[in-house]
Amino acid sequence: MNMNTSTFKSYCLCFCLITLCFWTPTYAAEQDNKTRAIENPNMIQLSSEMIEQDVALLKEAYSRIHPGYTRYAKLEALEAAWDEIIIKSKRQGGMTLANFYLYVQDALTKIRCDHTKANLPKSIAQRRKQQAVYLPFEWRWLENRAIVTQVPQGSPLAVNDEIMSIDGRKISEIVADVRDYTPVDGYTEWAKDTGVGASYEFMGGAVDHFGDLLWNYKAQATIEFVNSASTLQTAQVSRVTHPEWLAIISTKDETGKALSNNFKDAVYFEQIDERTALLRVDTFVNYREPVKPEDIYTPIFKALKQNNTQTLILDLRNNGGGSSDAMLGLFANLIQKKTSFIKDMTVATLDHDGLEEYLWSWDKRVINPNRLGFSSNDDGTYSLRSWFSDELSMIKSEQYAFNGKVIALTSNSNGSASTNLLSVLKAKGRVTIVGEKTGGSAQGPNGGVLITLRLPNSNITTRIPVFKYSNNVKSFEFGMGLTPDVYAPMTVNALVNKQDPALESALSSL
Repeated sequence: MNMNTSTFKSYCLCFCLITLCFWTPTYAAEQDNKTRAIENPNMIQLSSEMIEQDVALLKEAYSRIHPGYTRYAKLEALEAAWDEIIIKSKRQGGMTLANFYLYVQDALTKIRCDHTKANLPKSIAQRRKQQAVYLPFEWRWLENRAIVTQVPQGSPLAVNDEIMSIDGRKISEIVADVRDYTPVDGYTEWAKDTGVGASYEFMGGAVDHFGDLLWNYKAQATIEFVNSASTLQTAQVSRVTHPEWLAIISTKDETGKALSNNFKDAVYFEQIDERTALLRVDTFVNYREPVKPEDIYTPIFKALKQNNTQTLILDLRNNGGGSSDAMLGLFANLIQKKTSFIKDMTVATLDHDGLEEYLWSWDKRVINPNRLGFSSNDDGTYSLRSWFSDELSMIKSEQYAFNGKVIALTSNSNGSASTNLLSVLKAKGRVTIVGEKTGGSAQGPNGGVLITLRLPNSNITTRIPVFKYSNNVKSFEFGMGLTPDVYAPMTVNALVNKQDPALESALSSL
C-alpha cells in the first residue's frame, strides 16, 4: 500500500497522541513514586516476592543460630509472626521499606532478647541525619508520665514540664504503640521504659525512632504540656535532625557529672566520709576506646584499702552492660577468693552452611566455628570449652579487692553485663541491692559476640547473639532480672525536686 508523506505524518502524530494518552499517567505515577522514595526512603516499595525471600532468610537464620530462639517464646508463635509478614505483603502487593522494617522488628521482639533487634536501613538512617524527625528536647518516661529533662536555649518548653500530647495524640497512646517494638530480656517489661524518650540502642528514643516510620512525622510538631505552674499550654516546635538531637540530649547527670558511652570516661569515685565511698560505673563498653580495666580500678580500690573504707556504694543505675573485661575487672575487685563467674556458654549450632554470605561479625571465628573448641550436649547444643574464653575461667581476687559491705544502686536501665555482675555478686552474698527492678537476665542472657544478618532485598541488617550464658548462680527467677532488697525507685516528684531516693536510702541504712 502506498502512503504519501503527509498521510504518514498524520498517522504518526495520531499514534503518538494515543500512546501519550495511555502511557503518560502510568509513567508519571512511576516517576512520582521514585521521586518520593528518593525524598523519603521510608516509602521505597518492596515487592511481595522480595519480602518473602527476606523473611525466609530471617526465619532460617534465627531458628538455626539464635541460642535462645524458643527460650521464652513458643515456636508456633514465632512461626506465626514470620508468616504474618508474608501474608500481609501478598495481600497488599508488597509493602514499603518502613513497614517491612517495623514488621521485622516486631517479630524479633517476640523472641524476648534484648540483644536481638533490627538496624535501620542505611537509606533511612542517612535521611535522619539530614531531615528533621526528632523532637527538639529530651524527655523521660517515668511513672507513666513524660517529663522534660533537657531543652535548648529559646525552647517554649522548660525542664520538668510534662508532655500531655504530641500532634493531637495523647502521649500515653503514642508510648503504648512504640513499646511493642522495644525488645527486652524475658519478661522484664518495665525495662522498656528506659528507652522510650532517649536511647543509643536505636537511632533515638522509641517515640522518635519508630514513630517516624509509623506516622511519617512532619517538620513541625504541636506539643501540649503542663508547665511548673500547672497550666496547660500548647506550643509549636520544629523537629531536628539526628545530629542536632544528639547535641541537645544530656551530657551530664543530675549531679553535674559527665555521661559517657565509653568505659574509660564513665567511672567516678568519691570518698563520702571516712567510712563510706561511692563508685559509679555508667557503662562497661570498652571496645570503642579500649583501656586496661586494671588501670581504672586499681587506683580506686587501693585508695579504699588505704582509707580503711567500710562500705562501698556501687552505683550502676546508668549501666546497661558492655564488655566482659570491664565487668569482670570490677568483679575481681569485689571477691575474696578465686571463683567462677560463668558456668556455661552454649551455641545452638556450629553449622552455618548456606548462610555465610549473609553473615558478618567482628569475630570471624563465630561465622565458621572450630568444632574442636566445643563439646556437644544431649539437647543438640554445643558448649564452648573453658580454655577458649576468659569468661569461663576462674576469676582471681585482685590485690586490693574490697572486703567491706557493698550496696549496689540499680534501675530499670540495668541489663546484660551489669545484671550479670549483680546476679553473681548476689549469689555470693557480696551485695545488698537498693533501687529498682533491673532488666536483663539473672540466669544469664543471650549475648556475647553478635552476628549481623544482611537481608539482600531490603538491605536491612539484624543482630543475632551467638551465646546463651549460664551465670554461676544457684537460683533465679526465670525470665527476670533482679529484684532489689530495698525498693527505692526514682519518682516524678523526686526527679523534679532533684532528690535521689536510692542513694538516700543506701546512706540512711549505714
